[in-house]
Amino acid sequence: MPIRQRKKRDWFDRGAAAYALVRAEHSAERTYPCPVCLTPFTVDALADGRLSSEHVPPESVGGRELVLTCRRCNNSAGSMLDADAAVKELVRSAMAGTHEHRERVKAAIGDFRVNAEVHLSGGRYSLVVPRRVNKPGTADNLKTVARPGSSITVQYRQFSELGAKISWFRAGYLALFAVAGYAFALDPAMEIVRRQILECDERRMVTFTSEVSEDIALSVHRILRVQAPDWHRGWAVEFGRYFLHFPSAGDMDFYDRMSARGSAVTPYMTTYEYVGWPTEPTFGRAALPGDERSTSRKLPRRTSMRWSTFTSKASSS
Repeated sequence: MPIRQRKKRDWFDRGAAAYALVRAEHSAERTYPCPVCLTPFTVDALADGRLSSEHVPPESVGGRELVLTCRRCNNSAGSMLDADAAVKELVRSAMAGTHEHRERVKAAIGDFRVNAEVHLSGGRYSLVVPRRVNKPGTADNLKTVARPGSSITVQYRQFSELGAKISWFRAGYLALFAVAGYAFALDPAMEIVRRQILECDERRMVTFTSEVSEDIALSVHRILRVQAPDWHRGWAVEFGRYFLHFPSAGDMDFYDRMSARGSAVTPYMTTYEYVGWPTEPTFGRAALPGDERSTSRKLPRRTSMRWSTFTSKASSS
């Protein structure tokens, strides 16, 4: 059996064993429920591709394979959510001038519009109008309207801000599932989390994410146990400057409290303990990070976070 297939089979066996401990009444046949939709799968789902390994966070933003999810959930996330997260980061880096690359844009000089590329090199921007992506004669027409001092409007690729945030939220949920397993995923407090992930076309919660002002690399991945403020006392998963928030077991009012605090103008100071990052799933077979039985090294840290709230599903450019 190829190494990749052995890894997936090992993850299936671990997950199925963990699920059997949580749901003993279903232990007659070994099954691995998808952590997102909770559809149960038998081991033959590995062979026909109904179960596949998923990158956490998405591969497009530097993630690595960490858990198994079903094909439908994996594919829908890639097309509906992860693309938004990837485009948002490309647009952000292009506008900030922090990454030298070419970004396709639409440019307008008055009423004249063209397909163009923004080039960033040495901290300087240039706008290139390729002939291959424009109608014949566009370059000549551009010369007649472009004058020194002309104002140029540049529109970057559009993305859903809500979709990008749910992509990170989904990745945080899967990271915690890899560590805590089905006891975490099946907890009643997680029902609204899965609903927001699955019904991603509209907002189901007012807020579930926060961002810090520091420009932290997206390669920083951490699971955190929140110690303060007292109303939180749950979990956070960090991907660079993004922090995704999750309740402790049975905390059904967690996101209502976040919503109440999220409307405030002043950021909250949050204290948390860093408890590690999984490189493979354990499904709760080891102590949950932050549990008093855990041997994980804890690094206290305080940071100021501003809650991100949603009022509508808007597209940014």
